[in-house]
Amino acid sequence: MKKLLSVVLVLLMILSLAACGGDKTEKDDTTNPTSSDKTSESDKTGEANEIKTTLFTLAYDDSVWNYIEDELTNEEDYCFVNLQILDPDDSEYYLIDAEIEVSLEEPYDFREDLVYYGFDQYEYKVEETYETVKIGGVDLLKYNDGEDTLIYFNRIEGAGATVCIEFDAEDITDGRIGELLKGLTVTLEDVGNEDGPWEWEGKAFSTDDHSVTAGAFTVSSKFIPFEEHISTFETFNHSIAAVGDTVYVLVDGELRECHYDGTELVFVRPIELPEDDYEIMHATADGSLWLSGSMNDILCLKDGAVVNTYEDIDNLAMHPSGAWGVDYFTSNECNIVTFNGATYSATPVIFKEADTIMNVNVDENNIYVCASAADDSGHKVFIYNKDGVLQKTLCDAEGEGLGSITFVTQTANGYIGFDGNMRDVLLWNNDGTFIAEISDSDLFDTNYPWFCSSTVLSDGSILTLMTDEREDRSATEVIVFQVKGF
Repeated sequence: MKKLLSVVLVLLMILSLAACGGDKTEKDDTTNPTSSDKTSESDKTGEANEIKTTLFTLAYDDSVWNYIEDELTNEEDYCFVNLQILDPDDSEYYLIDAEIEVSLEEPYDFREDLVYYGFDQYEYKVEETYETVKIGGVDLLKYNDGEDTLIYFNRIEGAGATVCIEFDAEDITDGRIGELLKGLTVTLEDVGNEDGPWEWEGKAFSTDDHSVTAGAFTVSSKFIPFEEHISTFETFNHSIAAVGDTVYVLVDGELRECHYDGTELVFVRPIELPEDDYEIMHATADGSLWLSGSMNDILCLKDGAVVNTYEDIDNLAMHPSGAWGVDYFTSNECNIVTFNGATYSATPVIFKEADTIMNVNVDENNIYVCASAADDSGHKVFIYNKDGVLQKTLCDAEGEGLGSITFVTQTANGYIGFDGNMRDVLLWNNDGTFIAEISDSDLFDTNYPWFCSSTVLSDGSILTLMTDEREDRSATEVIVFQVKGF
C-alpha cells in the first residue's frame, strides 16, 4: 500500500532508538562497577515489591525506585516497565531512569540497533567476538556512551525475542543500577525459533531490463549493480552524482568513487570527508562535487580533495554551471548563492507559492521547489526562474497534490519526476500537463523502494539511486537503475 506520510515516518524513525540481539556469555555484570566510596540507597530498609509480566519479573526496592505504573505494558508479545530514582532536591527531575523491554518480534530492528551501537553483524553472529553479561538469566551485550547512557540488549533467537534494558543516569556507575538488575528474571520460552538470513546469507537484489509504455513514450530501466552490493539501515538520505564515466555515491555519510562502464558500478576508492553525516550531493560541469546536509559546512571537492568550504548555508542545490545554487531548508525564504572562489554572496528569494520545502533541484533552466503548497492544495513541484518568478506548477492528473518528489528535471520531451512517497515515476509535457505515472514495480521490479537521488548523464539518461528491502529481508540494499526513453 502506498503511503502519504513518509516525512512523518522519517521523524519517528530518527526519534526511535531501541536495542536488541544475542549469543555468547562471558561474565556476570549484575553489579555495575562502582567506586568503593559510593553509597547505595538500596541498603535502606524498604518494602520489596514485584512487577510480574508475561515475559519478565522484576523485584525492586520501593524506597529507592519510583515505579511509573502508567508506563507499564503487559501483553503476550510485548512487556515494558519504567522506573526512576528521583532527585531528592527536586522530584520533577530524576537521577536515574530505567526502562526494561522484552518483546517477541522479528530480528530486524535488533540488527539495526546492533550496528547503531557500534557492533559488527558478522563479528557478532559468526565470530562471536563480543563479550556478554548474564542478566535476568539471559546473556546480553553491553553498550555505554561513556556519559549518561547504559544499555544491555540482545537477541534471544530460540525464543524469537529481543531484550533491552536502558539506563539514562547522571552516573552510569551508580551501584543502584546493579541492585535493580539483580531483581530481574526474564521468563522466555525457547520455541526453537530460527531467525531469517543475515546480510551475507541472503540473496542480493537483481532484475532484468524493463520497459513501460506511458502515453506516446516507452520508458525503460536497466539495473546497474555495484561490483559489491551496498547495504544500509538508512532508507532515505543517500545521494548519487555523475561526472563523465565516474559516478560518486554518498551512502551513510561515506563517499565512494565508482567507475561506470554502462553496465556496472566498480568501486575505485573511498573519499574521506571531515564529517560522516553529509546527505546531499550535486556534480557540476567542471567535475566538482558539492556536498551539504545535517547543518555542516558546504564542501566543494575536486578530484577527491576538498578545495573549498562555505559556512552559513543549509542545504545546497547547485546549478550545473557551478556558478550559483539555491540555499534552502524548510521555509520558502531561501537564498540564491553566487560563488567566487572561496567566497560567496547571497541574494534572498521567496518562493511564495510554496510552504514547507522538502527538496530543491536545479537544472540548466529551472529551479524546482518540491514543497507543500501555500494554499494547502498538497505537495507539488513549483518551477521558478533564477529570480524566483513562478513558471509552472507540476501536480497530478486531477490537479491535486503529489507524494514527495525527490528529484525532477526537464528533458527534451517535458519533465520527469521521482515520487519517493508514492513510489512512482511521473511524466509531464513541456507545458506542465500531466502525462502518466509509472509504478516502481512495473518499471524497476522493486518491492517498496525509496527514490533517494538521481543524476543526469551526458546522453540524457538518468541514473537513479534508491533503497529497497530484499525479498528475504536479509538486508536493505542501495540499488541503481538507468532510466531512458523520455
